[in-house]
Amino acid sequence: MNCISHDLNFSVPDTGTHSSYKYYASIKKDLDLFFFILNTIMISDYIPYHARMTLEVIDGKANEEDFIKSPEELLKKNPGKNVKKLRKHSQELLEMILSRVVDNFQVYIVSLIREVLVVKPEILHNKQPSISIEQVLKSDSIEALLQEVIESKISSLANKGFGNIEEWCLQNGIPLVVDNDRKEKIVEFIALRNIIVHNRCIVDDKFLKAVPRSKYQQGAIRELEVDDLYDVVNTLGTIVTNTDESTIQKYCLNRNLINSDSKFRVEF
Repeated sequence: MNCISHDLNFSVPDTGTHSSYKYYASIKKDLDLFFFILNTIMISDYIPYHARMTLEVIDGKANEEDFIKSPEELLKKNPGKNVKKLRKHSQELLEMILSRVVDNFQVYIVSLIREVLVVKPEILHNKQPSISIEQVLKSDSIEALLQEVIESKISSLANKGFGNIEEWCLQNGIPLVVDNDRKEKIVEFIALRNIIVHNRCIVDDKFLKAVPRSKYQQGAIRELEVDDLYDVVNTLGTIVTNTDESTIQKYCLNRNLINSDSKFRVEF
């Protein structure tokens, strides 16, 4: 893991939809695990260093001024064997966390659509009939039948790409708040997630079609840095926050208390 140039910096809103609540809860778990691993590795190097230097100071072999005072400082000035080992395998760690974050975002979008359809089912009223006679006869109530129709639509959308989902949202008045710059990033993030999951993070033709300006050649490993993870978390977090608020206001969705004190800001 090389020097980090970006902050992990986005604020969690006080309230939001149930979908955003689940999104932020998942993000927090992923980041907690990520930083737990980093901190544990740094401390595991610092404890033996601290013990060795303490003895050297006592024996007069070293001066207090030479003492590195914290695990973070040791990481920067003289990384230990465990940090070096982590850096050797940082690609795999970042692949796991980054792909989970992108998956979490895609689940959020589909879940938000479900929340909208529950309160505004007439969005589906002018579509082609999708209810069989068997479904009507087996349903216990209109509410149960409606829920089945909604879940059928959600299942259909979940299997489509982001571009198709975005188009469907625009056609049906669901405010997916994504500007052009962030849209390009989302396409790249999803393409990156796909090669992580399906191709060991090796660039293929599908990735290059989605990200034509990529600096990586087909067949090369798409190398990851912590900055890539931070960019994904920051960008998707902003989209979720803006989309969630716009959708709540338009459809009067229920607000859930998330956590007014929660902020993700980490600096190295």
